[in-house]
Amino acid sequence: MRLAGVDGLSAVGHRPGIPALALAVRGASGLSAVQVVAALQGALGVATGLAAAALERAGGARRASWILAGLLSGTFAVHLAAGYLANLGFAAAFLAAAAMLARGGRAGAVGAAAMLGAGGLAHPLFFLVGAGVLLLSAALAWRVDRAEALRVGGAALGGGVLLGAGLLALLIGPGPLEVDTSKDAFLRRAGLTDELRAAYLDRFVHRWTRYVQWASVPLAVAGLRPAVGFVGRFLRAWGLVTIVGVAVSLATGIAPADRFVTFGFVVPVLAALGLVRLWDALGTRRALASALAGALTLAMLAGAWIAWDRQEPFLRELEVRRVTDVGRWLGGGRTDTALVFPVNDDDPAVTFLATRAANVIRAAVPPERIRDVVVVVPAPPGEADAVRRALTRITLEDAARASADRDGRLDVLLAPFDRVDLAEASAPGSPWRRVSTGVFLSPAEAVLGDVPSSPLERSSPLGIGGATIAAIALLGVVGFGWARATGCDVPAAAALSPATGAAAVTISAIALERLGLPLDGSAPVGALASGLAAAGGYGLWLVLERRARARAAP
Repeated sequence: MRLAGVDGLSAVGHRPGIPALALAVRGASGLSAVQVVAALQGALGVATGLAAAALERAGGARRASWILAGLLSGTFAVHLAAGYLANLGFAAAFLAAAAMLARGGRAGAVGAAAMLGAGGLAHPLFFLVGAGVLLLSAALAWRVDRAEALRVGGAALGGGVLLGAGLLALLIGPGPLEVDTSKDAFLRRAGLTDELRAAYLDRFVHRWTRYVQWASVPLAVAGLRPAVGFVGRFLRAWGLVTIVGVAVSLATGIAPADRFVTFGFVVPVLAALGLVRLWDALGTRRALASALAGALTLAMLAGAWIAWDRQEPFLRELEVRRVTDVGRWLGGGRTDTALVFPVNDDDPAVTFLATRAANVIRAAVPPERIRDVVVVVPAPPGEADAVRRALTRITLEDAARASADRDGRLDVLLAPFDRVDLAEASAPGSPWRRVSTGVFLSPAEAVLGDVPSSPLERSSPLGIGGATIAAIALLGVVGFGWARATGCDVPAAAALSPATGAAAVTISAIALERLGLPLDGSAPVGALASGLAAAGGYGLWLVLERRARARAAP
């Protein structure tokens, strides 16, 4: 997000959706960078749950069923909110698109296409998964309802056209920052395919029961029978794509299988139907039905709560403070040098630490210096495994290349990321110069500059909670008109409004930025993007309402 605010959306590559949305919401609301990202995690999780409820309601499910679907899906979203914000953005848009398709009609299909395109701009690879689900659903409907099949297939095609247009527009401007933002990305770049497949398998084996609770699987199977019409075909197609995706990923190692599981909102949606079916099966034994349904619901909610409670922050306050401290020294002298940060640990495999450190450093340095950051992992004193050797070799090559492309380099040792070499840096005669607590520079001639531009400001639980409510309110107000324009009644439009608002602001912000307005998080551009998105939805709704009244008058 901070890089896009300086260099434009072209600098973030093929996933501009969430950075554009975050910058627009930040400008419109006045939130800090940390607050707006945290707020979108909560807001999009809520939007996902509400869209799941709207989907079941559109399919004719009973009130208890669609309320449970919203509750279980919204809490299941914690697995994506904890670090997979682009995935979560697509999940909210995908479920909202399905709810629009479930209501039928041309307006719903057009709205679904727009939702799919906006979601794809958040995560194009998962757009392919979503398109596969919709095309399979259309195939299942071909023999029984060809109008539905054409409508669903047309929405998938329209979403792909919108996504393609957005990605083509990003080819203009500075090129994307090509860095490893995860351990998986590094292993893939290093060609360590066996280690990557082993990591995928280990992650799936140890995490999948945390993602999908045992109680939800049989309930989801039980929920298949009452799922009928488009909703039934859609959920069956989603379940099949999830199973095939997991199987292919485990067999080939081309993708992490657990990502298909965390995207599997089909399980909580079907589990809600299964719970209501279980209630009905118990007949007049209401006390037993209430106790059993309540216990199973609490078990599924507890699984999500435990996963959320165990989540560790990716940005730690001490680390951000140290990077902020060094920021003043990055602007006092030459600003065209490579910034080389050593990362070391006693553990011979420091792949996760290295990629996480790179993310923290790039997030907290002055935004105009993000492209200059390079992380290196020194060779260990003893024997090292293949992953550590590859990590050392590749990061040293990155540093040499960055130094050659710029006017030299400035090495920065931060204690939180390299305590192994801290004693050597502190020793007399060391080439390192201690400039503040836990911060060492080499060469020592660095000059202290002004206060770093745009420091990464911390927030609080109360601040993040308030920011989340503000983001939900903003997106809901923006999206209500668009939801009504697709033919939704008031309750359905209210449920879909956060997801449709996020999609509308995303498209509006990207369009304005590509037309030349810098999307830097400032109030004017953020307010303009949100205002145009809202005006477009309410304007279209009013036009369609007048046209409908005119046709109905005779």
